[in-house]
Amino acid sequence: MLMIGPFAIVVLAVLFLSLVVTALVLASKNKSNMRFLIWGVFILSVPFVGAVTCIISHYFGRKVMERA
Repeated sequence: MLMIGPFAIVVLAVLFLSLVVTALVLASKNKSNMRFLIWGVFILSVPFVGAVTCIISHYFGRKVMERA
């Protein structure tokens, strides 16, 4: 049986929390208040999926704008 120790739990929690905080910071930059509110609710209600989606959206949106 797979056992996860307390150190692994702490490391995973720190990585997860840093992912969510990074997504919230990226969502707050260069977005209107309403868009930030929508992203914030999405990130906080579905933390992992919302955070990853926000980060991907931020970087792909920037690449598309640089090409234009």
